Amino acid sequence: MEVMKVLDEIEELVDGSGRVPLTGKVIIEAEALLDRVDRIRSLLPEELRQAQWVSKERDRILNDAQKEAEELLSKTHLEVKNLAQETEVVKEANTQAGNILMEAQQRALEIEEGANSYAFDVLKSLEDNLSKILNIVKKGQEELKREETNV
Repeated sequence: MEVMKVLDEIEELVDGSGRVPLTGKVIIEAEALLDRVDRIRSLLPEELRQAQWVSKERDRILNDAQKEAEELLSKTHLEVKNLAQETEVVKEANTQAGNILMEAQQRALEIEEGANSYAFDVLKSLEDNLSKILNIVKKGQEELKREETNV
């Protein structure tokens, strides 16, 4: 930075100048000092413009970073909310699946009991019919034996 060089030159000018004894004052050539002040003035606008640009750029970067952080935070909150909802949906689905499975098992048990009862009734009816047929067959055999002995 040029301004810093010129300020260093002014400092050297003060340090290298003669002193008034017992006062602590310095005798400086006015033209040399004014020349350096003019140089600082000519350099300052560019330096100030650069400093202002750096400051504005810093503010812009900070604002962009703030906006990006807010957007990221907003997206994160939304994702967390969606995940929570999905978790609730999964819990509800699992509950419903459990209920459906229990109902299906109950229904299967009822069907099995009904089928067993029906099979028992059919077999009982068959047994009754077979008993009747067996009795008829035995009566027929007895009648045939009686007729053979009567002949």
